[in-house]
Parts: sequence; C-alpha cells; structure tokens
Amino acid sequence: MTFIDVAHFLSGLYSFILILIGTPLNILCFYIFKCLVPNRSNPTITVFAHLALIELLIPFTWNINYFIRELIWKYQKTISIKNLEQHSLFICKLISFGAYFSLECAAWLKTLATFARYVSLHHQWPLKNWLSKPIIIRRVIWSTIIFVGLINLPIWIVNGKRVLYNDQYNRTTVEIKCYQSRFFEFWEVAHLLLYNFIPFTLMILCNISIVRQVRESRSRTLKSKASASKSPSRRSKSSGGGRLTKALILITIFFIVFTAPAAIFYIFFGQKVNQHRDLITMTLSNLATTSHVTSFIIYWLTSSDFRDAAMNILFCHSNVPCRQPTEEKQQEKPRSNNPLLTTELQLNNEQCQNVSSLQSLPLNS
Repeated sequence: MTFIDVAHFLSGLYSFILILIGTPLNILCFYIFKCLVPNRSNPTITVFAHLALIELLIPFTWNINYFIRELIWKYQKTISIKNLEQHSLFICKLISFGAYFSLECAAWLKTLATFARYVSLHHQWPLKNWLSKPIIIRRVIWSTIIFVGLINLPIWIVNGKRVLYNDQYNRTTVEIKCYQSRFFEFWEVAHLLLYNFIPFTLMILCNISIVRQVRESRSRTLKSKASASKSPSRRSKSSGGGRLTKALILITIFFIVFTAPAAIFYIFFGQKVNQHRDLITMTLSNLATTSHVTSFIIYWLTSSDFRDAAMNILFCHSNVPCRQPTEEKQQEKPRSNNPLLTTELQLNNEQCQNVSSLQSLPLNS
C-alpha cells in the first residue's frame, strides 16, 4: 500500500468521523438553543438554532460519498461505480444540490447571526426593535434559506445525465455523468462568491464594528459615575452579550481558516492540478466541513449557559436551575411595585431554595 492509498483511506475515515461526531453535536446544539438556554429569544441565538439544523445536513453530502467510496466500495471488486453520485440520476442531483445549498446556507446564516449581533448594539436604530421580534427574525431566517435554495435550483435541472455505452462484453450499460456539464464551470465561481468571499467580507466587517462598539461602550461605562449602581439584570445582559461577541468572532475565525484553503486552491490551482486531484479535493472538502462540526466546541468555550445545559443533558441531570431569561426579568421589573406580585415572586424564590436544600440532603437522612 502506497502513501497515496493511505492518504485516501485516512481521508475517507476522517469523513466518517465528521459524520459520526457532527450529527449528535449539531442535534444537541439545536435542542439547547431551542429549548434550554435562558436567552433563546435573542435574535442571534435564534439564528444559531436554525444554523445547527443546516450544519447537520452538511456531512451527509460529499462526506458520506467519500466514506462509502474510500472505505467500502474501493475494496469490493463487484462494484464498478466510483462515486455515490453515479448510483442514480436522483442521487446525483440530491447530493450536488444538498452540498452547495447547505454550505452556502450555513455561511449566510453565520453572516446573519453576526449582523443581528451588530444591530443589537445600536440601541437608537429602529431596525434593532424590528429584528429583535422572534417572529421577524424567524421570517428573515427562512427567507434566507428559501433564497439560497432558489439560487441553487438550477442544479436540479442541469446537473447529471445518462450516457449509454457498450462494455467489454458488448452489453449496453447506462452510466450517470455528474458534475460534467459546462454549467459547473460557471457555478464553481458563483459558489466561491456565495460561500466564501461575500460571507467572509460581511462577517469581518460586522465583527470589526462589533469590537469597536463594545470598546466604546466599555469606555463610556468606565467614565460614567453611575456605573457602580447598575442592576444585576443589566450586568448579566452585558455578560451574555460579551459571550455572544466572543462566539461570533471565533465562528468567523474558524470559518475563514477552514474554508479559505479550498477557495485558494480552486481559484489559483483548480485548472492546473490534475495529479491526485481527487485526494486534494477530498481533503479540502473535509477541512471545510470541519468548520461546521466544531460549532459545538465554540459554544462550549464561550457560553456558560450552553455549557451548563450540555452538562445537564450529558450527565442526565434532571434538576434545572431556577433562572429566568433576561427579557422576562425586564418584563417583570415594571410590575414589581404590585405587592401581590412581589409576594408571589418571593414565595417562588423560597420554593426554589427549599427544593435546592432538599436535593442537597444525604440519602440516609
């Protein structure tokens, strides 16, 4: 077995690992952002929940083809086709459309999450109040998903064709040709713009503006005489905003680092390199997919709320802390002058404390 054979095997194995790890992690991200985190009404968190569903689909396109081709079909002499797309015309269209659509959609949802965070820092903008409504941000998300799907719709029409030829036994055989039309010479360039360069540029610009706005806000806070008398809810909101900013910056960095090599290769070397092209494209595709599997790690490192929710799920903890989202606290704040509501809140807090004290008692007591 040569070095190239070993490299093919390792790339196929890595594709299988991406599927094996990325599937449960993205499902877990969706469940946590949708049901568990306290600030899930935040527009950026809402985008993260939908992003997890899109990133769940990505490993089941080209990566599953690499896994089947390199680890299963290559060692079976009875199978003549080389790629999963050659199995049928429907599979060819489904995998090609799913790959381009899911990658571009994930990139634009990450851009939307960054833009939503950028807008949320400008309190004087009317766009902030409009975009912060849950129904509005969901409409924007689904509009983005549908728009990207419509852009990639020609793949269903143009890609793939059946070719008849006579084999060595003079029998008529049908072969599926995928990615062979001239359409893909244009579409590769369009895909690089939609998946790499335009989202790159927008995310970088938004993150630079976010960092600048956060620094200016901190400097104003330090200079303000009333900074020491801030309420706890404001501090938690600021802390949560800081965690979102860190998560978005890391997402942008990971996205650029893992997807830039593929973009550089197709622009400068795509038409020049023919030797071991399959191995190079498989490796670069696996590298790009890695950026969509590592989102769980970013959320874990930057958000204590996400980390606590994940720990409760992984270790099957049934007790959930008695805490409320910042938005609910702010809604209850103007009504705290009502003595009946105040008494009810105090009773609820006492019940939470009693439950916590009972859970902390030893079993033999």
